[in-house]
Amino acid sequence: MEILIVGGGSVGEKLASELGEPFNILEGDPSRVIELRNKLDDSGVRSQVFHGDGSSRDDLERAGANTCDVGVVLMNKDMENLQCAMILKDIGVKRIIARVNQASNMYRFIGIGTEVFLHPMGHEEGLIRTMLFPDMNHAIQVFVGERSPAIGKSIRELDLPSGSMIGAILRGEELLPGDPGTIIRSGDLIAIDTIGKKAREVWKIFSISGKGDLGGHLLFPLFKDRSLEAIKEAELLALRLGSEIAFIVQPGREELHTAALGFISTKIPTSVIASGEKGEMVNFLEGRPKQNIIQRKRKKLILEEILHEHLREESHHIDMLVVPGPKGRTFYSPFFSNNLDRLIQRSPMPVLVSRSYKPYRKVLVYLHKHTTLEIPYAIQLSRAMGSSITAMYTTPNRKKAVYMKHFAGVYKVTVDTKRIEGNPTVELIKEAKENHYDLIIIRKNLRELQYSQVRRLVHLWNGSILMVP
Repeated sequence: MEILIVGGGSVGEKLASELGEPFNILEGDPSRVIELRNKLDDSGVRSQVFHGDGSSRDDLERAGANTCDVGVVLMNKDMENLQCAMILKDIGVKRIIARVNQASNMYRFIGIGTEVFLHPMGHEEGLIRTMLFPDMNHAIQVFVGERSPAIGKSIRELDLPSGSMIGAILRGEELLPGDPGTIIRSGDLIAIDTIGKKAREVWKIFSISGKGDLGGHLLFPLFKDRSLEAIKEAELLALRLGSEIAFIVQPGREELHTAALGFISTKIPTSVIASGEKGEMVNFLEGRPKQNIIQRKRKKLILEEILHEHLREESHHIDMLVVPGPKGRTFYSPFFSNNLDRLIQRSPMPVLVSRSYKPYRKVLVYLHKHTTLEIPYAIQLSRAMGSSITAMYTTPNRKKAVYMKHFAGVYKVTVDTKRIEGNPTVELIKEAKENHYDLIIIRKNLRELQYSQVRRLVHLWNGSILMVP
């Protein structure tokens, strides 16, 4: 693949140094041209650095636009980038990737058939590289848990396998570049560009257990009043994600596990977790009268211990607790809690309230200033199910919506972003009702969302809901 990079700034330089493919660079600053020639002289691939104007057809042709397969336009002004993209298209370059500095200009680039990415803060070489080589196996996300051995180390010290590169780090509300000196912190969401099976080596660097299993686990508590729909949804997720289903049963109720296996494909690995020697696990999904909920003393929940024990390895793949949606004797009240609400509040891992046993077509996710797990879970589930994502956000969280859209594009997942202008709770519920989403992903205990209305969604919504901690 022959690649022409127009604009030899820091992003263009880093991209060229990591490509491993023949490339030419066109740069307008003569001193920078000399600097790039010296730095990239030992890149190991055929390359040339030309001095010229990116908006000049003659200079572009001299730099190899006539023979290149891809043009990557990285100049500082949108109008210059647009003019360059139009010239490259007229020359006959098959594929053009351009940086856009102002979101309002994106439609102009898209209108001429150019692939684009927004430039909120630079350092997009990892993103461009995965756009150039769109094999899904090249891009992964890692969420850094509290006990990860990578915490406190710089990217330079991580000893990533060859061909792997950190493209960006989402830390709170800030999107950081993958600079070698950046220190890894707990709670970081890291976008990593890697090659094929080396993804497993990358996982081991961040995992306390050192295991490379990428499939994840779906924990499924079994009760007497089991839900066939929830079992089938867990089966579908396990097949699409390559996960194991771990059934949680009370001692003496092993027949529930045997019965559940009759509905599960033999291709799916399963295991059994006992809830406690004396079977103290509370049947969370069995509704109780209001007076019992008010008067009953809180007891130690064995299920919580199981969840915490499972999370101690801090695996970075998809882990979820799958429970059936409330029905039958379970009631809804905006004032009193019941067993499902308590389980959601206390679970250290995401809880999927299951009501959809068919592949998700549309996924709705709410982005906020504390967003962490929502982004990787939405992308991974949508990638596995072949669904599209609608991401709702308030103005202060625009950068997270942009990040999500960019990274989802690496996985070929479509993301439609919608800015919330008014009351977040009202607009979220209105969007959910009008567009009939199969899955809604929300973080629990968000102050900007009215708690009673979120509970109403959990109890009465006709699709599945994933509540993340």
